[in-house]
Amino acid sequence: MLARAFQLPLEDARRLLAESRVLPRDLELSEAQRLVESLRKQGVSCEPVTVAGHGRAVCGAHPALSPESPCTDCRELVCVLCRNSEGEALCARCSALRTRRSRAKWLRVSVLLVALVLVALWGSSRSRVRETRLLWDRPLEVAVVLLARDEVKPEVRRAWTEGASRLEGWLQREARRYRPDLNPPVRFVLTGPVPAADLDLTPPEDSLVARARHAWTLSRALSAVDEAAGLSSRRLDARIYVVLEPTGEGGERLVEGMAEAGGSVGLVRGVLGDTNLTLELTAVAHELFHCLGAVDAYDAQGHARVPDGLVEPQREPLYPQPAAEVMVGEVPVGEAQGRLPESLDEVRVGPATAAALRWAP
Repeated sequence: MLARAFQLPLEDARRLLAESRVLPRDLELSEAQRLVESLRKQGVSCEPVTVAGHGRAVCGAHPALSPESPCTDCRELVCVLCRNSEGEALCARCSALRTRRSRAKWLRVSVLLVALVLVALWGSSRSRVRETRLLWDRPLEVAVVLLARDEVKPEVRRAWTEGASRLEGWLQREARRYRPDLNPPVRFVLTGPVPAADLDLTPPEDSLVARARHAWTLSRALSAVDEAAGLSSRRLDARIYVVLEPTGEGGERLVEGMAEAGGSVGLVRGVLGDTNLTLELTAVAHELFHCLGAVDAYDAQGHARVPDGLVEPQREPLYPQPAAEVMVGEVPVGEAQGRLPESLDEVRVGPATAAALRWAP
């Protein structure tokens, strides 16, 4: 009866009868008396209240009801039915806005939680992969992919084929210095040269967006390289991409690299016409060890840190050292002084790097 009289949904009428109050509606006296009599017959205690004149204001959401309080957010007058679960007076517009804001907030929180879970799962997966590799219960299969924008001469290709074998032997020799029972630790798969026209190794700007864009672009370029090299479907423990570039105008030889710590991808910039390959092979080992968890052992000037950057940190006298630590790349001949190794025989794995590789305690 109340719902029909006030033109309300049944649930709203029940809310009006849930507490003792003046019903917010101006009615003609005769109409009010009829409603009172009908409600009394149903056991509802009520009586008409005479008001001076008729209120002109109505609730925007419930036009059949008179307003009695301002909206908490926008101060628009609303009726008793326009309240949230906390009892705040809210108009329909502000209530919908709060709902949208609440949903947007929970959506952002949900997206963030999902992202955090995915990152945690990804990190956990990477950690498991790294731990599995460091068991050394099998030879790690590592691809060395040669990339070049110019023609690679046959003698350079032969040098890299021989160099991959030399590097395998060097790794086995160094591993057995710490673990004599260790099987050959790494088997290299040499592929290429593959054209590298779309590969940009220019460091990105120092911003999160620039680094993310650079990582995405590099990832797509390397996927195309893998496809061209026949490595797309092959399961490998790591991939080291070697970009062979001509010497500079002054004849300088630039060999450098970078790799994702604990990951599976490394990049090396080598010299296109080099056949000695000492620096390139050292860089390949260096970046591979980064993928396996080893860290750089040189200071800001590129010289060996003591003791991590020395192959014999207990040597007396300390300098000169007999070889270059692989995570440094130069033979220390004095404090903050060094020279480049002339062959792999002058490159060794020091105790700190051996410990990171689980070759030593």
